[in-house]
Amino acid sequence: MEVIEIILKGLVSLFLQPVFYLAILFVILAGFNRIKWERKSFSVRIYSPWLELKNFFTLGVFVALLISILLFFSGFSVMISWLVIFNAITILALLTSMFRLSSAAITIGISSLVFYYCYYFDIQFGPLQDKYLLYDNLNVDNFMVAMTFLLAIALFVEAYLISHTSASSPSPSLRKSRRGKLVGAFQLRKLWFIPLVVFIPGTEITHLFEWWPVFNIGTDSYTLIILPLIIGFEQKTRSELPQVLSKQISGQVMTLAVFIAGIGLLSIVIPVLTLFAFVLAIISRFWIMWRYYRNDKMAPQKYAPQPDGIVILGARAGSPSARMNLTPGEKITEVNGMVVKTRADMYEALNINRAFCRLKVMDQNGEPRIEQTALYDNESFELGILLVEPR
Repeated sequence: MEVIEIILKGLVSLFLQPVFYLAILFVILAGFNRIKWERKSFSVRIYSPWLELKNFFTLGVFVALLISILLFFSGFSVMISWLVIFNAITILALLTSMFRLSSAAITIGISSLVFYYCYYFDIQFGPLQDKYLLYDNLNVDNFMVAMTFLLAIALFVEAYLISHTSASSPSPSLRKSRRGKLVGAFQLRKLWFIPLVVFIPGTEITHLFEWWPVFNIGTDSYTLIILPLIIGFEQKTRSELPQVLSKQISGQVMTLAVFIAGIGLLSIVIPVLTLFAFVLAIISRFWIMWRYYRNDKMAPQKYAPQPDGIVILGARAGSPSARMNLTPGEKITEVNGMVVKTRADMYEALNINRAFCRLKVMDQNGEPRIEQTALYDNESFELGILLVEPR
């Protein structure tokens, strides 16, 4: 019972950290901001406003459980001072760019560098420093090596989440190109919550909260706390399929994770390499973001209007179009045997047969195929296809 009480009180620590509340606020705001763009582009809502909040709490919590077990048996611990810095850096990243800068490489990397700087130059944290944010008896080399491995693990998790969930329910919209024409685009935007259960050595936290449980391992005292790791991802594309883009970026992040893990192994012998690992992670993650932003800006636009058909951007869930195998970037050239070039043409062709929809679609390679589905009452004008057309 005592162990369960310690764990439950450790969970309470999550609600004492402001980054948790700020992340939830930004996730909710992102959902309603997305709906604003959906209505502006297509005059209809595509996904629920709570989609981002649902993603925030689902897969990441399961991943956190597995990592927490690993950290628990490895004896991993964090310092209160590092945790304070981590909260501040994560909040700054969210306030600066919402999801884009909330990569583990940036939040953990910068937090660890700032922590080391404060330790090396004995930077004081104000009136709380002497009592609660002690650096005394800290084996900073071992701690930095441990943080390097935590960063590598977090990057592996980030790569996995980007690959498997970032392209699910991508947000389509119509944006103006450099020539002033409306073109289709996808915004891949996710924020994942990874609540890690970690040790804090010593009993300093009881100076702040007397009720905080303390337990002993050998001759050392520890407390449990939740590390609210927030991993964010945001990338816009007008030149690639969302699934392709997410796989490409995931591969880059996975490669970075392997490098950081390798440097972590070397840093056991040469501790100063940990600083190089954090700098490499930060610069590399910025480079990955900038590289794909630049590539998308320079590449031909996949979702631009075409004169010989109507470009598909997506399909609303639960609509008749969702029953057909339609892929963004493909082009509808005929509906019920009638050539179409505009939305008006398409709905005129649907009136030929109100109980059935037969589309001739040109795929990415210019090869035609037929997609068809039955239409039920009142569905002929509610196909749910998201289109890119000249305006």
